[in-house]
Amino acid sequence: MNDSLSLSRAESPPSPAKKKCCRTLGLYVGRLCIGLGFCALWWALVYFGVIPRFFVSTPDAVVRYLWDNLGGELVPNGLDTLSAMLIAFALSGITGIMGGLLLVEVPLLRRLIDPYLTGLNSMPRIALAPIFILWFGIGIGSKVALAFSLGFFIVLNSTIAGVRNIDPVLMRLSHTLGCSGIQRFWKITLPWAVPSVFAGLKLALIYSFLGVVTSEMIASRSGLGYLVMYYSGIFRMDAILGILFIMALAAIAITMIADAIEAKLVGNWTEPLTRTGV
Repeated sequence: MNDSLSLSRAESPPSPAKKKCCRTLGLYVGRLCIGLGFCALWWALVYFGVIPRFFVSTPDAVVRYLWDNLGGELVPNGLDTLSAMLIAFALSGITGIMGGLLLVEVPLLRRLIDPYLTGLNSMPRIALAPIFILWFGIGIGSKVALAFSLGFFIVLNSTIAGVRNIDPVLMRLSHTLGCSGIQRFWKITLPWAVPSVFAGLKLALIYSFLGVVTSEMIASRSGLGYLVMYYSGIFRMDAILGILFIMALAAIAITMIADAIEAKLVGNWTEPLTRTGV
């Protein structure tokens, strides 16, 4: 009897939590194997002379640069890039959301300035960089301005799209029930538009990072983009690839944080609509 009980326990299927943990672990192991395989191939191509070391350096040289400079130039320059990105993202998010809501609420204003917004958004940002440098100087101001010019229009358009796609039945129902403008905004407009707005904010976050780095590569005295241009001038491929690796890790971390925030907040905002079956 005891043997049969122990056998049944041994053959019981794993719990869903354990399955999820195993799948997640397997996913990370697979990703690690891909990265290690790429580094091994890179090292082999250089070691056997297929690709000259001068053009691509080696994985161990990149690791040595990162190890020697994580406590040196990478930290202050990385913080300069991060601070400019966060300022630009905050300005883009606030002004983009407020501007989008205003243009939806005042259709005449949107029709009046829409051609100007389209024209400004279509301008290549790389061409605007010298103007921003002339206006704000070689510092954080020009970085923020270039990054803001990218992020603002993304958030603005996503906010307009989210609000304009509200189910008209809900709006008519709110008018029938005598809801005030503030009640309609908090109970219908905001929950309905939040997924679209967050999608725009995620893109704006990445593009703010790209805008700051681009500005630093054009003209700056600090930042990760500045370091890339500096080491390009002295042909230090190990340093260039190490800095690019840091940028890639930063972008991955930013995306993961944004996804986690979106999953948490969007569910809370859209819960009232889900309960009503919308």
